[in-house]
Amino acid sequence: MTTSAPPPRPPAGVSPSTALVPLNLIRTDTVLARFPIHNLSKKGEVQIHITLTNAQGQVECSWQVAPNPAFGTPRQLAYKLDTLVINKKLDALGRPLPRLIRLGSAREIGHQLGFSIGKAVKDLRKAAHQNAGAYIIAKLRYTATDGTVRTLEAGFTRYSIIFTGERLPDGTQADAVYLLLNEPYWEVLNSAPTRPLDYDYLQALPPAAQRCYEIISAKLFTALKYGHPHAKLLYSEYCTFAAQQRYTDYDRVKKQMYKIHKPHLTSGYLARVWYEAVCAGEVLPDWLMYYVPGPKAHAEYAACNPKCPAPTAGAPPRTAQAAAAPAGSSPLADDVLTTQAHALVQSFHQRFHGTPDVTPSAKELTQARTLMTRYGLDQARHLVNFSYTAAQETDYRPQTFGGILQYTARARAAYAQAQERAAAEERARDEQRRAQADEQRRQQYDAARTARLAQLRATTPPDVLAAIEEAATAQFERDNTATFGRATLRRYAVEDAVATHFQLPDFAAWQAAQGQREGRTP
Repeated sequence: MTTSAPPPRPPAGVSPSTALVPLNLIRTDTVLARFPIHNLSKKGEVQIHITLTNAQGQVECSWQVAPNPAFGTPRQLAYKLDTLVINKKLDALGRPLPRLIRLGSAREIGHQLGFSIGKAVKDLRKAAHQNAGAYIIAKLRYTATDGTVRTLEAGFTRYSIIFTGERLPDGTQADAVYLLLNEPYWEVLNSAPTRPLDYDYLQALPPAAQRCYEIISAKLFTALKYGHPHAKLLYSEYCTFAAQQRYTDYDRVKKQMYKIHKPHLTSGYLARVWYEAVCAGEVLPDWLMYYVPGPKAHAEYAACNPKCPAPTAGAPPRTAQAAAAPAGSSPLADDVLTTQAHALVQSFHQRFHGTPDVTPSAKELTQARTLMTRYGLDQARHLVNFSYTAAQETDYRPQTFGGILQYTARARAAYAQAQERAAAEERARDEQRRAQADEQRRQQYDAARTARLAQLRATTPPDVLAAIEEAATAQFERDNTATFGRATLRRYAVEDAVATHFQLPDFAAWQAAQGQREGRTP
C-alpha cells in the first residue's frame, strides 16, 4: 500500500521550493495544541470526545469539546484564526503572557488570513465567537518547562473576545480586537513546552493538510533526531487528534488521506507515504501510516536543532558543502540538500567505479543539487541506477557525475512506467484483499444464520415448524424442475422459507447491521 511523492510541481498554495527558502518559525504549545477543537470538514459533524487509558484500563487523559449552539461548531476559518493569528501573537509575546492581548484591527487580522475586508468581517466575528464559545472539559497531566509534572482537570473556555468599540476590563474602549485569556488556558500556556513549525508553510496549506502538518511534525522530528528512516502513526490515532471521520475500508482511507498528504509530498516535506494493515487490538480495521521525511522536513529539523543535526550516513565535509551552495540560498536548507547531493554523487562513483570515498567536485554537487531540486530525490537516485544499466549496453564509463545526465529523459520515462506498474500491482492486491474480506464476511454470515436456524428449530413448536417446511416443499416441487442436486436445492428452499418466516436478515441487511455495531459507515 504505497503512495510515492510525485515530481515537484507547484500545487495550489504550496511552492515547490518551500524546502529551499529560509524558515519563518512559530512556536506553539505541546499540551493543548495537541488536542482538536475544530471540525475541519466543510459539512457534517464530528464529535470531539477523547479518552485515553493505560494498560490497567484507568483513564489517563480525557478531552471533550462542546461548541456553543448560538454560534455553531468552530470550523476552518475559526481554525485558521486560532493557528495563524492568535498563535502567532502568543508566540511573539513570549512568556509569561499578559492576560489581555491586542490582536489588531479586523483589517489587520483579515490581511494575516489572506482575504479582504467586507463580508469577511461578519465571518471573522462569527469564527471568533465560535472559538471563544467552545467549552472544553479536560483531564490531563503534562511536564512543564521547569520539569514539574502538572495536572489540568477543569471545564473551561480558552478566552473571551472583545471587539473594537467594546469595553475593556479597565473601562476604556477597545481600539482593536482583544483577547482576554481565561485562567486554565493562561496557566498552561505559560508553563507548557513549545515546538516549532514553519509559519509560512502553515499559511500555504489548506486546513486539513495544516492539521496533518501539526500532528506529524513531532513524529518526523523524532525520527530525524534518532536517524530513523521513517516515522509512523496509526490511522485511528490520526483521526482522533485531527477530529476527522474514521473509515474502515482501505479504499476510503486511501482516498481520504491522499488529499491530505498530497501538499506535503509535492512540497518535499514528505518524500514518501505508505500504509500497513494492522489489528492494533481493536475490532475495527486499522492501518499504520509510514512517513519518510523529505528535504523540507530535514531543513526544518536543521533550522530548529542547529547544535544537534540529524544523523546522516556519509555526511560531506563542510568545505564541500560550502563550495556547492549557490549565492543567496538558505545555509540551513543548503546543508540538507548538499548532504543528499554528496551521497548521490558518491553512489554514482560506487556504481560505476567501485570508489565510494571519492570527494565530489563542486560542479558535481551543483549538478546533483539541481537534479534533486527539479525532480526529487527518488528520481535522482533512479537516474544513477538506470544510467549504470544503460551504460553497460555501450560499454560507456563516465568519469564524472555529469556524464549520466544524458540519460535523464529515459530514466524519468522508466521511473514513470515503474510507478504505474507498482500502482497497478497495488490495485490488484487491493482487489484481492477486498475479495478475501467479502468471502470472510460471507462465511461469518452463513455461520451466524445456520446457528440461528438451529436455535429456531429447537424452540419452535413441531407442528408450526412442520407446516412451514411442508409449504416450502410443496412450493419447491411446483416451481423447480431441476433434476441434478434436487435434494440439496430442496433443503436450501426449506431453510430460506424458515428464515423468511422468522424474518432473519439477508446478507446485505446483516452486513449493514454489523457495520453499524462496529461504527462503520454503511
